[in-house]
Amino acid sequence: MKKQNFDTVVVGSGTSAYFAVDGLLRHGQQVALIDERPFGGTCALRGCQPKKYLVSNVEAVALASQLEGQGLTIPPQTDWQALQILKNRFLEGRPEAELRQWQKKGVTTFQGRAVMSGTDRLTVNNTVLTADNIVLATGAIPRRSTIPGADYLQDSEAFLNLAQLPKRILFIGGGYISFEFAHVAIRAGAEEVTILHRSALPLKSFDQDCVQVLLTASRALGIRVLLNQEPTAVEMIDSGYLVHGKGGQSWEADCIIEASGRVPNLEVLAGGEGKVDADRRGILVTPYLQSVSNPRVYAIGDCAATGSMLAPVADREGQVVVANILGERQQSIDYAVVPSVVFTIPPMGSVGLTEQQAREQGLEFRSRQGSTSRWPSSLRIGEAEGFYKILIDPETDRLLGAHLVRHNATEVINTLALAMKYQITANELADFMWAYPTSTSDLKYMVR
Repeated sequence: MKKQNFDTVVVGSGTSAYFAVDGLLRHGQQVALIDERPFGGTCALRGCQPKKYLVSNVEAVALASQLEGQGLTIPPQTDWQALQILKNRFLEGRPEAELRQWQKKGVTTFQGRAVMSGTDRLTVNNTVLTADNIVLATGAIPRRSTIPGADYLQDSEAFLNLAQLPKRILFIGGGYISFEFAHVAIRAGAEEVTILHRSALPLKSFDQDCVQVLLTASRALGIRVLLNQEPTAVEMIDSGYLVHGKGGQSWEADCIIEASGRVPNLEVLAGGEGKVDADRRGILVTPYLQSVSNPRVYAIGDCAATGSMLAPVADREGQVVVANILGERQQSIDYAVVPSVVFTIPPMGSVGLTEQQAREQGLEFRSRQGSTSRWPSSLRIGEAEGFYKILIDPETDRLLGAHLVRHNATEVINTLALAMKYQITANELADFMWAYPTSTSDLKYMVR
C-alpha cells in the first residue's frame, strides 16, 4: 500500500471544500483533495444551481399565467426536455474542469471513497494519506426510508434528472425540497402532485403564518398537501405505484420522490479509527470547527453539527477553517443572522427569530405583519397570495426577525438580513429613499 504525506487533506469537493483548499493553497500548503463522486459537490452539481434552472423556468410560466386575461393571452408552457437540455448544458464538463483546475494549482486529487484509518490518516484507493490536519467536508445525503417497497422511492437528484415529467408525482416529506419541486412539477405540467407530511406542521423551521399562506397558494395551484400522513409501504401496480398510509389510506403515483430530509454523510468515519465524535446532527466541533475529540480534524459544511445546512454557511466555514488551521487567530462564526429561502411560487424567505422563538426566549417585541395581496407590487403581476411579518425590538428599534412570502422575497430577505447584521433600525429602513416602485421599496410599509 502506497503512502503519501500532506500538510492538509480535504475530503469532499463542494462549496465549503473549495474555500478551504483555495485558502490553504494561498498560504503555500501541500493539499490533497478527495471525492468519491464527481468534483464540484452537491450545490453545484446536484442541488442549488441545477434546481434554479427548473425554478426559473416555472417562475416565468407563473408570471405569465397569473396575468392571463389581464393583459396577456396564451401563457407559455414548459418544454421539459428542452429545459433539461439547458440545465445539462450548464453542468456539462464542470467536474472535469474543476478537477483540472485543482491539479493545475498543485493540488493532489483522488477519486474514490476515503475512510479514516487513524487519527492522522485516511485510506483511499489503496493509498494511505497522512496529514497534519484533516478537513472533513463530506456534505449530507438524503435520508432513506426502510418501509417495505422503499426501493421504489427516488431522491431529489433523480427528480432533477427526469427525462420525462411524470403525470402523477408524490413527494414524501414536508420540507423545502418537496415544496420547491412540487411547485416546479405542477407549473411544468404534471397533472397530479401530492405532498405527504407526517406531522401537522410542514416547513417547521419557518414562520408558521407564512407557511399557512404558502399552503393556501400551493393548494390553489392544485397541489395536494396532506398533513399527518405517513407512508407505511409502497408497491408496484399495473398503473404505477401504490403508497399505503398509516391510517389505511393509499395514493397512486407514477413517480415517488422521498424528500424527508438530509443527514450528514459520515461514511468517512466508518470503523472509528479516526477517533472523531459525531451524533445524528453531524461531526461534533468546537466553535472553531475543530473536532471535540481529535484536534487534527476539522469539519465544515453539512457534515458538521453546526445546525445550518446552507451553502453560504458552508462557504464561510471553509474560509474560517483556513485561519484556524494556520493559527492566525481563533475564528468562530455567528450563525444568528443567516437568511434562508424556499424557492416556491411565491417564494418564502426568513431570517432571524420566528415569533414562536422570540416568545420562547421571553423577548419583548412588536410585530408588523399583514397581507400584501392588494399592494400595487402584487396586483401588477397578478399575485393572489402574499404576507410579511417583521419582529422589532421596541427599545432599540432593531429587527429581531423577518419573514416574507411573496414575489421577490428571495432578494428582499437579503436586504433585511443585512439590516439585522449591521443593526440598521426599522425607522432607518422606513426613511431610506429606495428606488421606487420596487419590491425593496415596499420595506418602508412593512417596518413603519
